[in-house]
Amino acid sequence: MLPVEDALAAVLSAAARARAAVSAVPLLDALGLVLAQDARAPDPLPPFRASVKDGYAVVASDGPGEYPVIAEARAGDDALGVVVAPGTVAYVTTGGPIPDGADAVVQVEDTEQLAAAPDGAKRVRISARVAEGHDVRSVGCDIEKDSVVLKSGEIIGPAEVGLLATVGITTVKAYRRPTIAIFSTGDELVQPATATLNRDS
Repeated sequence: MLPVEDALAAVLSAAARARAAVSAVPLLDALGLVLAQDARAPDPLPPFRASVKDGYAVVASDGPGEYPVIAEARAGDDALGVVVAPGTVAYVTTGGPIPDGADAVVQVEDTEQLAAAPDGAKRVRISARVAEGHDVRSVGCDIEKDSVVLKSGEIIGPAEVGLLATVGITTVKAYRRPTIAIFSTGDELVQPATATLNRDS
């Protein structure tokens, strides 16, 4: 009979060898595994200047007044190539990218839509003065590029999968899941019809 201490040592030795077995695992298959190396953000989050609220991206020095709405910037890449020059504004949604040239956001509650211009262009009245940077999230304010988002040895649960997906990580290095078998030995259990049970005694 193998002593318990020896059996435990054998199991731990096998586990140590298994821990050395690392493989690249697609993120969606990594749930429940243990991370084998630090996970770093390949890009900053947000990757662009983003609006804190629904409203209008403006040039702060313009101040209150009536302005043409030159574009709409919703969450995504709608603001690419758009430049807000002094005297113009762009509509932005929460989380949407701030177009180049704009340096602040006026929340929609401090604005009023006006009748369209003769050429059909949208116009809006800005009623509040804001400072430069108002309601603008800077690049990487949540997660900086190359920062560690999960450390080696952490278990990859649902929240961790979501975090890794958020920063654009699609494959992780993880320890392989161990294979465990359980079996029983001995003669304590027998078939119910076994004659040696001596049921008459």
